[in-house]
Amino acid sequence: MTVLLLDCDGVVIHGHPEGGRWDKNLERDLGLRADLVQTRFFKPHFRKIVVGEADLLEVLNEIWPQIETATTPRAFVDYWFAMDSRIDPDVIDAVDAFRAAGGKAYLATVQEHHRARHLMDALGLADHFDGIHYAAALGAAKPEPEFYERTQAKLECAPQDVLFLDDAIRNVEAATTFGWRAHHFTQADDLRRALAQS
Repeated sequence: MTVLLLDCDGVVIHGHPEGGRWDKNLERDLGLRADLVQTRFFKPHFRKIVVGEADLLEVLNEIWPQIETATTPRAFVDYWFAMDSRIDPDVIDAVDAFRAAGGKAYLATVQEHHRARHLMDALGLADHFDGIHYAAALGAAKPEPEFYERTQAKLECAPQDVLFLDDAIRNVEAATTFGWRAHHFTQADDLRRALAQS
């Protein structure tokens, strides 16, 4: 029996509810410069956060004076999660049909703990997926081999039974090397075709 694994961002979630990057109106809405957030938070700190070596809110509270804003770290996180939340209904429909036919489907994604919970609970993806395998819980990020090895260890199937779709070619190539049946995702039709061929 095929087990379906989908990347989240770029496959299930496509950024801002109105289209485009989640931070496209960050300065207008919160008075936060997106370039400062990138250079003073994401680039120096996010790697440790996303593999579970540091907590998102703890790091933000520590470095926040460098960001030069009147908003709070919590308000920033709430805004980020809300603005990075456009779910692809065609992908969800395909996943729901696969599960209705008896299949198991999971997210396999590079997330830190807070957003992983937000995706499953607040955005309701727990209603459409059997679970989530994510970087902070695994201690590794795609395309590192450990991400695939540790995800596979949690699945009750052989590697060749895993059908995996990701929008990043490097992640698809790493999954193929590991032994998964991996496909590059560009649109929902890619998922439908892969499921039809599985």
